[in-house]
Amino acid sequence: MGWYSSSNPDVVRYHIDSLDYAYFGLSIASWWGPDTHLDRARLTMLLDATIAKNSTLKWTIYYEKEMKWNPSVYEIQNDLSYLMRWFARHPAWAYKDGKPLIFVYNENSNCELVQRWKQASRDEWYLVMKVFSNHKECALQPDSFHQYGSGDDGVVRNRGYSFVISPGFWHAIQKTARVPRISPRKFCLNVKEMTRSREPWQLVVSFNEAGEGTMIESSTEWQSRSGYGQYLDCLHDVPMSAAIHSMPFMTILSLSSLVLSFMTK
Repeated sequence: MGWYSSSNPDVVRYHIDSLDYAYFGLSIASWWGPDTHLDRARLTMLLDATIAKNSTLKWTIYYEKEMKWNPSVYEIQNDLSYLMRWFARHPAWAYKDGKPLIFVYNENSNCELVQRWKQASRDEWYLVMKVFSNHKECALQPDSFHQYGSGDDGVVRNRGYSFVISPGFWHAIQKTARVPRISPRKFCLNVKEMTRSREPWQLVVSFNEAGEGTMIESSTEWQSRSGYGQYLDCLHDVPMSAAIHSMPFMTILSLSSLVLSFMTK
């Protein structure tokens, strides 16, 4: 398929098919703020297509603005109001404990970050924030924490919070891979380890983040008979054979305008 656009309805339908095939229960779409990357058109298309296909997949966003800009309480409140107005009331949006779910990507964080978000969200959102060094010492706590990353062996675990697997990491601007891509066989072993962990958040980084070399969607480099690719086959096969699996898989999806992926279908 080569270069594709996230605005293409055929691509959207194929992505949902792929996510369903791999038993993903939640897809987390990168989001940089209102009216970025045609968010209203693309997120709405994803939500609508999910319902149209009778998929059980749920959606939320990865709030990326916190990575660099430390938005104020007022700005966060405006962003949450925007998300609620346009997306969070949709039947395909993810809810936990009766509240709309949101993941926050925060870097170099401290307890002030948690305080800002607790004040802005008014306990109306289920907040899942990225772990930081002294997060357990904060007087205020979000609903949960998670980690984002690619460990040397393709695994990053934070006990009690999340288990993250990734096929590697090679950013487009880097000359060499930070984490060389692991084989589908090793990825399958990591999937099994993740399911055994029973961690509340079982995350795959990522579905189609080609710019960081973490994508697992189908490619000519790891094509398979299923048409979904060897990495997605790993996720598909494990829940069918492992009764211990109790949590749906979750992944990060890019909403960038153009993504490079060599798909077999």
